[in-house]
Amino acid sequence: MDLTLCPECASIAEVLWRDRVESTDGPVEHVRIQCLQRHCFLLPASKLTEEPRVRASGAEARQRQDRP
Repeated sequence: MDLTLCPECASIAEVLWRDRVESTDGPVEHVRIQCLQRHCFLLPASKLTEEPRVRASGAEARQRQDRP
């Protein structure tokens, strides 16, 4: 599963489709994504944000803050 972040709400989004689209400057890879909030986008792959990081639970985050 290929994951990224939604450009609208920053929720986790899945890449549903990848393909190259012809342009005057040569082929450009495009992707179709859909997030957990059901926002859908078709955009150039170069516009994808980095993969989402696994977020720690509240207790784990507090423990990390307490460490020197």
